[in-house]
Amino acid sequence: MKYGVHPSKELVRLFSEKPYQGNNPADAQILIVGNDANYSPEITNHKAIFKEILDYHSDGVSFWKRTGQHHPFLLSDYPFDRRKGGVRYHLNFRKLDFSPEYAGRFSFIELLNVPTTGNTGSDKDLFFSLLDKDHLMWIESLILRGDKKFVLINQTLAQSISKISDRFGVMGNLARVLNGKNAPAVALETQNVVLYNGYSFSHSVSNEYLRELANVMREFIKDGCTNC
Repeated sequence: MKYGVHPSKELVRLFSEKPYQGNNPADAQILIVGNDANYSPEITNHKAIFKEILDYHSDGVSFWKRTGQHHPFLLSDYPFDRRKGGVRYHLNFRKLDFSPEYAGRFSFIELLNVPTTGNTGSDKDLFFSLLDKDHLMWIESLILRGDKKFVLINQTLAQSISKISDRFGVMGNLARVLNGKNAPAVALETQNVVLYNGYSFSHSVSNEYLRELANVMREFIKDGCTNC
């Protein structure tokens, strides 16, 4: 399957209006950073599930609370191979075992501000050409400034951020923080941010790693919750 921008204009429009998934990252406590939001190009042929995807991108918090699942990939009537198209990522996230009551705590943000189709790694030149500097600066600002956040970045993403800094002259502060850091471990901890360098949910990760990550996230949420 060729990598590129998703052919659905409606999905692209929604993502341009809200270039994130889940809660607004300005309001969430936990930011999970990824490369791109990836869907099958044929998703528009399945009206019921495509409607769920549009609802999800319109209001990810309400979607999680309504369906009991944090992403449409996990719905029982999802029509595609669950071994492909980003499904493993969300299956692994589900193993963290956060219930819908936590929906407002999480935000998924991607380096690309457009939804894609195909394998990201199959055309890195196209991936880099789709990057938007303003969007990248917004992401770096969310991570390093503003309200207190727990930010999860994986090693592959850290490498991409380093290349982005070299090529485009943005995200340099974040690249310097991540440079040479091992995983899994806290790469930065300040008054406003805990930056955790971990493993990608898209790859094979151990249940032990996921349990430890979930515990770290729960402790952060507990410590930062003033109205619980």
